[in-house]
Amino acid sequence: MINNPYTLSKSIKLLPSFVCYADILGYSYLSKKAINSGSGLQFLNKLHKALTDAYERIREHSKGWGNDPSYAVKVFTDNIVVGYPLRRHGFDFGEPELGDILSFFSEFQVGLSMEGFFLRGGVAFGDHYMDDDIVFGDALLQAVAQDKNGGPPRISLTPSAIKIVRHQLGFYGEANWAPQHEDLLEDADGTIFLNYLGEAFCAFPEGGIFFELIEGHQMNIINGLREYRGNPSVRAKYEWAARYHNFVCSEFVARHPIPVDADADEMHALAHGEAQKLLNYKIDIDVLAAMPRRMTIAPIKLRRTE
Repeated sequence: MINNPYTLSKSIKLLPSFVCYADILGYSYLSKKAINSGSGLQFLNKLHKALTDAYERIREHSKGWGNDPSYAVKVFTDNIVVGYPLRRHGFDFGEPELGDILSFFSEFQVGLSMEGFFLRGGVAFGDHYMDDDIVFGDALLQAVAQDKNGGPPRISLTPSAIKIVRHQLGFYGEANWAPQHEDLLEDADGTIFLNYLGEAFCAFPEGGIFFELIEGHQMNIINGLREYRGNPSVRAKYEWAARYHNFVCSEFVARHPIPVDADADEMHALAHGEAQKLLNYKIDIDVLAAMPRRMTIAPIKLRRTE
């Protein structure tokens, strides 16, 4: 395993770390569908390119400054584990390390969602070790359990990671001043999860909004809603993705209203006017909802006997 901070010591050690485990939503179903329809090779090529590009960016980022290892990466097809040991846990509660994880997993999620693949996973804090053959520790167990709860396509924080984030927020006068306030969202059930679609606004206002990310995300969710109309359990996950998408669009618009002051800065007004276009990319979940229909079941004919 290249650039692995867990193997720098001559002895095996468990290091306090953030661990993220993630995989692709519905991977087995998508694979079987492609194989059964005779399009297995096309699906493989699409998956191979998407994952190879995404994994390469994560591995490249792990080199850190001067090629010193920052974190370790292990992948198996659609499964990825990242272990990121904390350098100064007692001083900064791993704020730089968690910020790094949130940043490159946001990019990872966005890149795959553009190809129609949605990720689900967990981020945990605890003791961890990994090398070429072994991945071990309580943080891994927590992250895997978070991913295997059958929830929506989100990378969410375990209680151990949330506790660390609370310490990090304490560094700021107001919690909404913290970068974590932009990187993370809280779901209706209280789950804290990664706000990956925020990548579309990383250059705003000077660089505008990456509407191609918003549009690609929108279209792939719509495709999922249509594809799984007859599968309520899977469709519910795409409905969640649609609600998340709509929230991000609506909330950004609300935060950047068109100035009413005639003396407002022109560039500022133009940027806020551009933000209003996000309303055109909201998803009408009701229109795409599964609707009842007339019965299509075939009758069983009564066979008369003489």
